[in-house]
Amino acid sequence: MRRQPGYAIAEVLVAVVIISISFIELSGAVSKIMRNANQTILMGKSIFVANSTLEEVMAQPFDAKGSEANDYALIFDGSGDYVDLGSVFNGVQTISFWVEADDITSRTDHVLDLNGTDYVKIVNGEVTVNNIDNPTYYINGVSGNQTIASIGAWYHVAITTATGINASAATIGRVAGQTPEYFDGKIDEVRFWNDVRTATEIIDNYRKSIANPYNDSNLKLYLRMNNGSGTSAYDHSASMKHGSITNASYTSASNSWSATLGKEGESGWNNFNDVDDFYKSGGFSDSDYSQLGGRVYAKYVIVDPISWAVSDAGSGVITDYKQVTVKIGIPGSTDSTQLSAIKSAKIIQNYGLTYSPYGN
Repeated sequence: MRRQPGYAIAEVLVAVVIISISFIELSGAVSKIMRNANQTILMGKSIFVANSTLEEVMAQPFDAKGSEANDYALIFDGSGDYVDLGSVFNGVQTISFWVEADDITSRTDHVLDLNGTDYVKIVNGEVTVNNIDNPTYYINGVSGNQTIASIGAWYHVAITTATGINASAATIGRVAGQTPEYFDGKIDEVRFWNDVRTATEIIDNYRKSIANPYNDSNLKLYLRMNNGSGTSAYDHSASMKHGSITNASYTSASNSWSATLGKEGESGWNNFNDVDDFYKSGGFSDSDYSQLGGRVYAKYVIVDPISWAVSDAGSGVITDYKQVTVKIGIPGSTDSTQLSAIKSAKIIQNYGLTYSPYGN
């Protein structure tokens, strides 16, 4: 009986050791569970970023414009070609259009007239205006740029002013009384707005057609110039200020805007002209996605119309399909989340007209 207390102490010590070991194992198990839970959370965030990024990319046009079905532009030969719009709207604050000039050397081209006094011209390769107060210029979405750098290439021009302009006698391709009077080149997608469009709005809208233009109260003129034939340039805004074409002719379908696609033909991502160059606030650079441990890739692929099997197109081959891949790293590991989708040029992109009683 005298030895019983000794046994009690030993049992207590054994119990303490067992409890300590159990606590250590439990702590390890809890830590492992927490690490796994944290990894699961990070994986979920990676999946979310990849999915949302892919959706953002896929929402953009396939390319600048060239592959979209039934697309046209108007050709002006510099000798009597123009579009007469008449009185459009009093209070225009943003003008935008696509232009391809045939000559920019030691030359003035009068592109668009609003009322005989306020007009847009290209002087030796620089877009400028007459009698428009404090204009802000955008070329291909870049604020402050006025340069048309080369002939035979399409440029998007946007001009904003806080002072509303009375487009009381608007013409495209001609400024009466000036020398030369007529424009030589191609023009497409002419738009007038009654507000000062922001830089983000200009970038967002210049690379695609406008969905539901009839219901946009700020859009006062929208000439898509997509009719392909005839002597009318239809206005798809609620103003319905259709233009009368004199001598100017339509291009062939799908030949109006540049078909140079994305990063393949560019030195950077700053042209914002297709699914490769999707826009984010503040601009986009090659290094942005390295901060996430991931990248965005786009490549041409071949899609079998029967089996839907996808294969690489090969270097330098241009097809009607692109595979866009978003790869986002999972922090704290070498793993990543990767999502891919196919973008097709075989359907019209970004068109959702709810009211168009006069065709294209």
